[in-house]
Amino acid sequence: MRPVRVQMTVALLCVALAWPLVAASGDGSDPLAEANALYRAGEFARAAEEYRARLAAGDDGPRTHYNLANALYRSDRLGEAVAHYLAAATMTPRDADVRANLSRALSERPAGPPPPSASWLHAAGAAVIGHFTLSEFAGVAALLYWIAMAALLALLLERGRPRRMRQVAIVCGALALAASAFGFARWWSYHHVTRAVVAVESAQVRTGPGESFEVTQTVSEGEIVRVLARDGGWTRAVVEGGARGWLPSDALVTVAYGGGRHEEASGDG
Repeated sequence: MRPVRVQMTVALLCVALAWPLVAASGDGSDPLAEANALYRAGEFARAAEEYRARLAAGDDGPRTHYNLANALYRSDRLGEAVAHYLAAATMTPRDADVRANLSRALSERPAGPPPPSASWLHAAGAAVIGHFTLSEFAGVAALLYWIAMAALLALLLERGRPRRMRQVAIVCGALALAASAFGFARWWSYHHVTRAVVAVESAQVRTGPGESFEVTQTVSEGEIVRVLARDGGWTRAVVEGGARGWLPSDALVTVAYGGGRHEEASGDG
């Protein structure tokens, strides 16, 4: 097939694949329009309820979480706002507005900003994992893998410079493994690590699931915990600082992620 025909075929295929997306969004309606109007009118509590209704209806992308977080923040519900900022930041990790508002909310907690990681290696790994989405890690790993395979094929066919092809294969293979490892860590943290945020003014951490157990410490609104288990109305969690204990489940709001849709998180706040 001639190069011109190849280019035309690829172009037609791209148009065919893109057409359903264009057709699906042709009505131009914004499901968040009513909630956004309430927010702009200063009715933040009512706007928050409308955003919650959109989440319940399945519109659980980062834009909904971000706008809901803004409405909750303006309603002085800091803990719940942090939870939804975290959800939006997980889905759009490099969105400047999301990260700025999350940082502002965390700095206004009674406990202040979260403490830095004790290990620089852990902090660096968390920064990399938190900076890219799972799809981006997968795409980079796949690209590097195919480059490494092409270099190996060139070696087998004795094409090009053997030393250079060997170096390309080794470097790209190693980078593909690193991207895959980071992608797996991202997937694991997304699907197997449950975070929650303290949504009340203060909550007592106990040694067991009940008010008869000893209180070990108190956590304040906005603090982030890692959920380990649930028992009735109690949640066993790792609190900031590393201590483990039981908290009333109704004092926490879980950080819930959307169904995989990665919209631009641009809100009205």
